Amino acid sequence: MNTSIRWFVGNPVAANLLMIIILIGGFFGAYGIGKEVFPSISVNYITVNMPYPGAGPKEVEEQIVVRIEEAIYNLEGIKSLSSEARKGRGSVTIEIDTNYEMTKMLNDIKSRVDAITTFPRDAERPIVTELLEREEVIRIALFGDAEEPVLKEYGERIRDDLAAMRDIDFVEIWGVRQPQVDIELSEIDMRRYGLSFDDVVSAIRRTSLNLPAGTIRADSGDIQVQTRGQAYYEEDFNRIAVTSRDDGTEITIGDVAVVKDTFEERNSLTRFNGKTAIFLAISVGEDPDVMATTKAVKDYVATGASFLPNELQMDTWQDFSVLFEGRLSLLTKNAIGGLILVFIILMLFLSPQLALWVAVGIGVAYMGALWVLPGVGLTLNMLSMFSFLLILGIIVDDAIIVGESIFRHQEEGYDRLTAAQAGAQAVSKPVFLAVLSTMIFFSPIFFLPGIWAQLLWAIPAITIIALGFSLIESLWILPSHLAQMKPEKERTSELSALHRVRRWCATGLTRVGQNVFRPLLQKALDWHNLTLVVFFLAFALSLTLVGSGYVRQVQMPNVASDFIRMRLEMPDGYSKEAKLEIIKRAERASTQLAGDPIIQEAVKTDRLIANQLSFMWGDTLRLVVELSPEVSGKVQPKLVAERWQYYMGPVPDAKKIDVDITLGPPQSQFSISLTASNTDQLAEAAQFVKQQLEQLPGTRNIRDDLHSGRADIDISLLPNADSLGVSLSQVATQVRQGFYGAEAQRVPRGRDDVRVMVRYPKDARSQVDTLEDMRIRTAAGVEVPFYSVAEATYVPGYSRIKRKDRERSIVISALPSTGKLTVSEIADIMYGDVAEEMRLLFPEVSIKKDGQIEDQEEFNSAALKLFGLAILLIYTLMAIEFKSYLKPLGVLSAIPFGIMGAIFGHLLMGLDFSLLSLVGVLAVSGVVVNDNLVLIDRIIQLREEGEDVHTALLRGSVDRFRPIILTSLTTFVGLTPILFETSVQAQFLIPMVASLAFGVLFATTVTLLFVPCLYMAGASLKQKIRGYASNSNTMLN
Repeated sequence: MNTSIRWFVGNPVAANLLMIIILIGGFFGAYGIGKEVFPSISVNYITVNMPYPGAGPKEVEEQIVVRIEEAIYNLEGIKSLSSEARKGRGSVTIEIDTNYEMTKMLNDIKSRVDAITTFPRDAERPIVTELLEREEVIRIALFGDAEEPVLKEYGERIRDDLAAMRDIDFVEIWGVRQPQVDIELSEIDMRRYGLSFDDVVSAIRRTSLNLPAGTIRADSGDIQVQTRGQAYYEEDFNRIAVTSRDDGTEITIGDVAVVKDTFEERNSLTRFNGKTAIFLAISVGEDPDVMATTKAVKDYVATGASFLPNELQMDTWQDFSVLFEGRLSLLTKNAIGGLILVFIILMLFLSPQLALWVAVGIGVAYMGALWVLPGVGLTLNMLSMFSFLLILGIIVDDAIIVGESIFRHQEEGYDRLTAAQAGAQAVSKPVFLAVLSTMIFFSPIFFLPGIWAQLLWAIPAITIIALGFSLIESLWILPSHLAQMKPEKERTSELSALHRVRRWCATGLTRVGQNVFRPLLQKALDWHNLTLVVFFLAFALSLTLVGSGYVRQVQMPNVASDFIRMRLEMPDGYSKEAKLEIIKRAERASTQLAGDPIIQEAVKTDRLIANQLSFMWGDTLRLVVELSPEVSGKVQPKLVAERWQYYMGPVPDAKKIDVDITLGPPQSQFSISLTASNTDQLAEAAQFVKQQLEQLPGTRNIRDDLHSGRADIDISLLPNADSLGVSLSQVATQVRQGFYGAEAQRVPRGRDDVRVMVRYPKDARSQVDTLEDMRIRTAAGVEVPFYSVAEATYVPGYSRIKRKDRERSIVISALPSTGKLTVSEIADIMYGDVAEEMRLLFPEVSIKKDGQIEDQEEFNSAALKLFGLAILLIYTLMAIEFKSYLKPLGVLSAIPFGIMGAIFGHLLMGLDFSLLSLVGVLAVSGVVVNDNLVLIDRIIQLREEGEDVHTALLRGSVDRFRPIILTSLTTFVGLTPILFETSVQAQFLIPMVASLAFGVLFATTVTLLFVPCLYMAGASLKQKIRGYASNSNTMLN
């Protein structure tokens, strides 16, 4: 390494060309790198979906879900099964072990499912697919007072226009129902004309068809022969003959039934800004450019609305490029501000030229990383941009340590070339070892379980790449540039005042090192044991702050969003009209917010709400309001949410109401999963768990996912049915035809397959009396009343049935209140004593950890092992380099105190300690190891020169006082701008920045005081052991 340093110092052209190549490569990399909001992740899940039209959840479970589970559960490579049975559809989600190849597992599962021969006749074909995560970047809302066919027509046109654009990969339409032809046949008309559902279905199938009949090979050429009688629209079906009168005149479908060209019946609704709406979701593919995609969409919305009718409008919704652009702008602005502050500090304490080249070196390291990123499959996204900020302190550290060493050699009288060469060589070993150690310290992130490795992969990758280029820049390029640095001349111009300030700062720092730090260290070394005790007590205090809740632990920080989301769960069977009225109440309430006097005190505006989305799916209502850009950051979303609920009024029928005002993952919650074959015991156990949770202090929103409370009707045959020639099959089939419908055929109409359904009118299907009034037709053509051959019994039912690993399951969840029990503490209680008691009361019920608890435990276990292994590897490298077992401990011992600084920083700023805070602690560890290595290396040099331990510690610490102070000061000051940012984007970064900034600041005292005292304590202990051994040998002799 010394040879390469010498060569680059003597060959500035090579150093400059290397820098230019890196910068050019960085520009090309920045131009070609993919841009996405969040990193793409592949989830190891395969889903099997199978429609069973007209069937209830229980039938779907028995006939569909269980059969799929039993067919595939013993396949090697399946980690878990999660199933759900709901009205008309069953699904099984299979989690695949990461060690197995997805394509093979997909084929194996498909083969097993296709081999099942016992599915019901009316069930549709099972669909087996790999679950793919596509990143949605923006939506278009198409809304207005138009009818549904008009919305569908223009929505499909917009979809086709967008799909043809070069910058758009995927477009999906949401909120559009499939067209359907309903042939409504009343019981009265069937009796009048002596018809059955089967008669009408048979007539349609006989008459409505296109059938190719072959080819006539005439002399003049081939002539295709075909029959064309397919009915496509309402008027076509009306003309189909069903039967005839005695006089031979035909009776058509139009005579006996009402034909409606409509849409499938689905309990769903989408509204945007109070109007009926559909949405187009735009996603990016494998080579994403979120900025280009969203620009193309926004340009289309701005210019492409001319073809829309007057009653329709277009607007964008949930533009995720705003997050991307905001993060990029935040980091760019703060990086520039931070570099300026770093430059000012280095200029004041060292020299302007050195400050300039150090700042350039940071840019070179970043550009080098941008050069390589596309080649290793990384994109520019929220996390990779986060990583560039994370490594700022470490990169600055390397450049300052090398630059200060060269500057110190120049101060000592060496010529420029010799100072550059000797200065870089003097610190090359600790800098190289520090960079290598930091790379190893970040590497375990690559091997974290589940999706964590994919999600966080950018952090270690960018850190390692950027540190590699930082090493190249610090040891090869920077010394060459500083070798050309000319000595400063005394100035008499207007800049002389600045020169005097710089000289005062530089000499002042030296005086502080000699006159303040040196005596302080002298005292600390004299009382080294007491000093160590003080540091250990401070560390224990920091841990107490976390344990006692003064610094709360959360998985992710809660950051207020500009979107306020309300979710209402309504009772099963709640009418669509009643749910629509609740939606309209919420819409009216949102329009009243701008004039609310309490909100007006916080912000004066006439436009508080930018947009509103209302969505109904089944018994769930989702209501979203978006704050306008003018009030973003000026009004508390929590206040807006409270006033919105006030104007909306109570919703007493709602089973639960959730309001979310946070950006990012939902609030951490405790959840426990119960599974059992015995449904009754499972429900009782769930009730017991909820009662126990209610007794814990601070638990709220306690709920389960058991969708019960609805009533089902079971039909059974009466004993006299056989004598009347009626079978259960006949009853079941005809009841299904009347209420769900008989599918006569599917008609191709453009891009759609249109179902033709024959059944009772909608009003009749909405009444239980219709069942009692219907007639059952026997094979002999005799009609008998339903009540004379069958009995309808009400039984408790479920709107949705969930299963886990081939057993029914219920998940019970609860949210912890601020300042009360944490999720971990609730888990300890519930999985401890409560679980033991429940096993005694409900022996058939299995208890499984669910949700964040299971993920967190898996993450913690893996992280502990991986980072322990990383520290062991770092220790081994240092031990080999230092030829000592104890010296590496002195370097690594400061890492826990970096955590101490991070905790104190969170306390000072009132922040929660989150996963992002821990990532910041990793960066702190890199800086601390760097500083400690430089210090220990200098102490070892002095010891090898013959200095005693005390003198070596004192001289070495004073020699390294300036670079350590400067690295800590520049890192802290460079990150300061973000600490005081108020934007939404900054709230995600502040915990990590606080860990890094305050961790480095506190770690400075550890490096300069704790490490020398620890070294002194080790030397004293070693001397005592030697003295004891010497005395023992004397006594033996």
